[in-house]
Amino acid sequence: MAKHKKPISTKPPRFGQQERQLSRFFEPLVLLYTLGSTRGEHSCDITSAKENLSHLSFRELRRTFLRELAYMCDYDKGGDTVAAIGLEFTPQKHIFWIASNMESNTKVVQFLNSLLAKLSWTASQQSLPTSEGANGIAEQYINFAIPRIKKYRSHLKPVLRRCLEYLNGARQEDDLCRLAYQERNSDFMRTLGRLSKEPSYKTNRDAIHQAFRLVRHYIGRLGHHFRAAEVLHHGASSLHDVLHDFEVRSVPTTLKSAIPPADGMTTLENMIVRMLPAKSIELHKYQRALTEMDFKYQLSRRFKENYESPNLKPRVHAEIKILEHFYARNLLFADNDPFVACSKPACYCCQLYFRHHPAQYVEPNSHQKIYLNWRPPTPDTKNDRIDENHQRDILNLMVRDIRKEALRQIHEKAAPTAWHPDSLTGITESAVLEQKLRASEEAKSLFPSELLVRHTEILEAIDHSVPITSSSSGEEMSSGSEAVHSERSEVVFESFLEDSDEEGGIPL
Repeated sequence: MAKHKKPISTKPPRFGQQERQLSRFFEPLVLLYTLGSTRGEHSCDITSAKENLSHLSFRELRRTFLRELAYMCDYDKGGDTVAAIGLEFTPQKHIFWIASNMESNTKVVQFLNSLLAKLSWTASQQSLPTSEGANGIAEQYINFAIPRIKKYRSHLKPVLRRCLEYLNGARQEDDLCRLAYQERNSDFMRTLGRLSKEPSYKTNRDAIHQAFRLVRHYIGRLGHHFRAAEVLHHGASSLHDVLHDFEVRSVPTTLKSAIPPADGMTTLENMIVRMLPAKSIELHKYQRALTEMDFKYQLSRRFKENYESPNLKPRVHAEIKILEHFYARNLLFADNDPFVACSKPACYCCQLYFRHHPAQYVEPNSHQKIYLNWRPPTPDTKNDRIDENHQRDILNLMVRDIRKEALRQIHEKAAPTAWHPDSLTGITESAVLEQKLRASEEAKSLFPSELLVRHTEILEAIDHSVPITSSSSGEEMSSGSEAVHSERSEVVFESFLEDSDEEGGIPL
């Protein structure tokens, strides 16, 4: 019996090839974002300050140094100035490649040159590092990063009002950061940590423990400016070879792009079909679960709002720019350590991009949050090192993980994961350990309200230290590795000219 062939569709395709790839990537990503933009807890390490630098290996010390350098290049809050650094080795010198989320890096390049010159001078001295030297680095950064400090202060003040109706006094910007750093081990911070614990009963984001949690977080971030300065100052002496002869270069900016527009096929009903294997027997189960969640969480409305938001301006994140810049030009990392430092933990998409990139560079720590303003870089098709399917292959592996995560949550009908800040508070393990050792004395300590009053120095430092300004809209190898990547990427790729409801589990 002759087989009946499926008639060839005469309808024009929804999108061109590039737009179709991006559409099939962004659809499940926006769905996952709608199900909950925070996909888990921080996967981040906190490196202690100067007292523990001596215990680090040379590689870990260099990574920590680069991470704090990147942090100091991020001078504002909100995501625009997030910075990433890659350290290239050449026979003549080391090159610090810098990239940021914004289009122009001129200001950052000038600052980094000045900072590295100061650290190079420190590394050339025979004497031991001094607190005055670290303070000088901190003050240089604070003057550069006043916009960030102003915004931390503007965020801290309203939540403090909820915790204590007392704000008075005046201090300079550097005094505010120094005091926050000095108080990291105090009873005040220990009490804030206790008050910020999630209670056993269910709460919302307006609960008072959330306010205490944010107070502790913002104080930790302010104090981190001095901790970062100490790490750089004390680490410089061990990195003399890196700092002896260096150059700072900026990664070129990338072109802007937009999410492919939604159409009649951009619905939850159609998407769930495209996310599952063709003719999946699980389809009706997922459709029922999705309908139930839609009724409970208004997924359809929220998905449409997220997908069509006028505020979406996708851009390539700084760490991805560094990754592709080194890969496309086959640059050699210092000490063959393919590490990209960033001023904040990577977002959910950046971590997946690193994980599935053929270069197999060191996977960054992540705050596990989705940003819809993320987009993949446009591949350089003129570069012989870049395969024509380079981006497609990476996005296919990313979208596989994104679909899997979304389907898991739909199957479990699970509520969104709790929100947390992008950056870590900055309280190091030594400080946390000290607080735990003193916890046994907690029963004999003062009541929380008495401790807060006793430590009003911090509160006094915050009130008039800098004027409040409005915050900007927010948003952190070898050739053998390519063979490994191809084995991990054994996916059947086909070319689809249209998106029909019969196309289950389609790749990009």
